[in-house]
Amino acid sequence: MKINLRLNSEIQFLGRNHMIVGLKGNTVVLQRSDGNLETHEYNLEQIISDPGFRGGYRLGRKEKEGKFEIPLDKLDKEKRDEVSWKYNLILPVLLLEKIKNGDVKALIEFNERFNTVYLNKNENIKSMSQEELIKRILKKLKKSNRSVSRSTFMRYLNKYRNYQKTRVTRTGSGSECFIRSNDKEYIQRADTYAIEICSPRNPDEVVDIIYTKYPVEYHPIIKTIIENKYLTTRKLKVSKINEILETDCGKAGLKKMPYITVRSLIKQLSERTVSIFRHGRKGIEAYTPTERGYSEKAALYPLHIVQIDHTKLDIIAVSEVSGQPIGRPFITLGIDVYSRTIWCMHLSFDDPSSAKVRKAIIQGLFCKRSKERYSTTNEWPIFGVPSVIYLDNGSDFTSDHVKKMIDETLESEVRYRPRKTPHYGGVIERLMGSINSVLSELPGYTGSNIMDKGDRDPSSEACLTLKQIEQFIIKWIVDVYHFKEHKGLPLECNVPILRYQTGCEEHGNPDFFPPENEEIISLSLLPTSRHPYTRFGITMDHIEYKADNLSHLIGKREIKYNIKYDDDDLTCIYFQLPGTGEYVTVPAVYPSSDVLEGLNRYEWHKVKDDLRAKGLLSRKNKMTDALVEQGRRELREMVEKTYTQKKTSRKMSEKIGFDFSAVAGGSQTQQSSSKKSIESLLQDAKLKYSQRS
Repeated sequence: MKINLRLNSEIQFLGRNHMIVGLKGNTVVLQRSDGNLETHEYNLEQIISDPGFRGGYRLGRKEKEGKFEIPLDKLDKEKRDEVSWKYNLILPVLLLEKIKNGDVKALIEFNERFNTVYLNKNENIKSMSQEELIKRILKKLKKSNRSVSRSTFMRYLNKYRNYQKTRVTRTGSGSECFIRSNDKEYIQRADTYAIEICSPRNPDEVVDIIYTKYPVEYHPIIKTIIENKYLTTRKLKVSKINEILETDCGKAGLKKMPYITVRSLIKQLSERTVSIFRHGRKGIEAYTPTERGYSEKAALYPLHIVQIDHTKLDIIAVSEVSGQPIGRPFITLGIDVYSRTIWCMHLSFDDPSSAKVRKAIIQGLFCKRSKERYSTTNEWPIFGVPSVIYLDNGSDFTSDHVKKMIDETLESEVRYRPRKTPHYGGVIERLMGSINSVLSELPGYTGSNIMDKGDRDPSSEACLTLKQIEQFIIKWIVDVYHFKEHKGLPLECNVPILRYQTGCEEHGNPDFFPPENEEIISLSLLPTSRHPYTRFGITMDHIEYKADNLSHLIGKREIKYNIKYDDDDLTCIYFQLPGTGEYVTVPAVYPSSDVLEGLNRYEWHKVKDDLRAKGLLSRKNKMTDALVEQGRRELREMVEKTYTQKKTSRKMSEKIGFDFSAVAGGSQTQQSSSKKSIESLLQDAKLKYSQRS
């Protein structure tokens, strides 16, 4: 559920009704709706953090009390793509409606995505009628292999509009209305089996899933015939497929299937799958995204475009306990291209991954409360949902998990810059350079190359922990960088925080998720995988998860369910109930959740690797509580033994969270405590940085 505050809308705040009479960036002017009609100015974070806050323009659906539901997660990839295709088909018309109502952001989005597609030269979308736009969409679509009639298009459009009118606000996506009813029905039934249909060209690539009530003896026959007979350019009719199926069933001694059943199985295949494999090159072209060239377009309002990237900081962090050097941490940053303010940040020793991207995005979505959490002088007021997120082509950014996070949960647009063109990410690259430049005044700075290092030994100079480095960077961002003149901004407003504030006054605040939805959105952003529910429950990475209230779902391994998991918490997973789309928590039972408490995926893999090397764990072995405790104990002893000699052991200790307060190295701890405070370091760095600038 996203919220947007607008002028003249009613909200509840501090137990009273107010009307919004002014928006000054992150300052909201409220007028009492009762009593003496007084007006007061409040900070946006203060308003939405109030437990009694209600109101605003809601852009989503309301979550059922105590339930967490994502209907799109019930679908496989092909059916999700079909839902997205229908939504994107009607999107130009939806934007036109907003443009007619004076929505500037909708006008910008239309011009960026559809201007060259549906408009002629010097033509203005504001003067175009809805009927004319629909004609052009259908004409453009007719050239592809997926043309639809006008009546079908209007059915999609009206279905979406009616869904918007009837739904109450919640964390769902509007495109859910395009989920086909038979998809819901097949998943709902407890007596159905799932058959994975693989690509005829690549047997390991699952391209679709169909459901049937027929027993497993039929499944290999159905699978083989669909893959090798129906999904070919020969374009055999369903009647011919029925004849072949009848023959093969007879050879296997099985009763033949009725024609109507065979036809219903074929109809479950998505249009995309059928088109790609039966229409050859034309089918592939119809479903392959067309790159129309890349241009780093200017951002036109706050959080219009956010660029995200990782880099390894040029500074060595030390252990919080022993004060000994660990290594250089990775930082993930997101910058608002319009104002050059920092939208998100995540700092850790973990290598770049989709999990780091997720944690950075979560930090950018919600109120940061920097004064309370990081003791900054000013607040960090930039939060909300970006319209576009620019990423590079690393595997951590191009994974399906990241795409689904941005496209479906945030309902934003994800864009990738061309390969081998770092200048297209210049905004975020320059920011990374600025941060490393500031760190050059801190002890433990390594320099960006061997020449910068000189004769210094950064490891012996290092005295700042990861938390201190994080606090230093955040204080620099919030109290220094946001208030410094920026050469990349217009001269009339070249200070990032002022540019953001004036942009909000002119275009409105970005859409945001309220604080009470933080847990739901965080769960929505978790990765998803499919697993069967057997008599042992769900087995994932040698851990068994099981719940008594799910015993009715015990079945064959062919039937799989969606689960969400958190690599930082192995004590439970989130299981999606078939048919309803609701997620329930399923605890770990073998090993128990008590033993897994405080153990993350990184430590779990280290424990397994160590046990496997000693011959105590094979593919079929179960991880008992005693085995896990033994593995953790031996891993801790190994790290503790090499802690003072090996930097890799100290880094492993940080990732796992071991506390080695008894380990030698107290002299470094005393050295760390005798160094300057973060505030003093910040003042020195600020002075030298401004002198260089």
